[in-house]
Amino acid sequence: MNQLYCQYQYKGMLKTLIHQYKFKKDVAICEILATQLQFPKISYDYIVPIPSPLVRDKERTFNPVLAVLDEMGVNYEPLLYTRVRPKQSLLGKQLRAQSKNPFEVVKNIDLENKNILLVDDIYTTGLTVHNAAELLFVRKIRKFDVFTFAR
Repeated sequence: MNQLYCQYQYKGMLKTLIHQYKFKKDVAICEILATQLQFPKISYDYIVPIPSPLVRDKERTFNPVLAVLDEMGVNYEPLLYTRVRPKQSLLGKQLRAQSKNPFEVVKNIDLENKNILLVDDIYTTGLTVHNAAELLFVRKIRKFDVFTFAR
């Protein structure tokens, strides 16, 4: 990873808002986040959201990261797919570290020498980003940065 951009600290009111948004399905918070988040002023070949499992998106009826990106009018490329796995928020750090890479690349796009911005909602241990980057570096990307709503 070249650069990690975290817009906010994951505590206090923001932690409450993100929890309300993701787990209580308060989609009005999407608009608030979209107006407050600012992407880095760097040109990227691809903006790639970290996917959540389809099962979780169906339970929620939306994908929190994609909804914010859509609200912001960001063009993104969903290059990654998440295999079915336990909720990471319910696992301790040790179990998270021991789990297999949950991602697969779903599109066969030439990424050689490309600049990628990975986008996720919360940066905790860095394992999610590491797993995604592992798959992208095999495809000889030039660099990748990470943008998260909070850390």
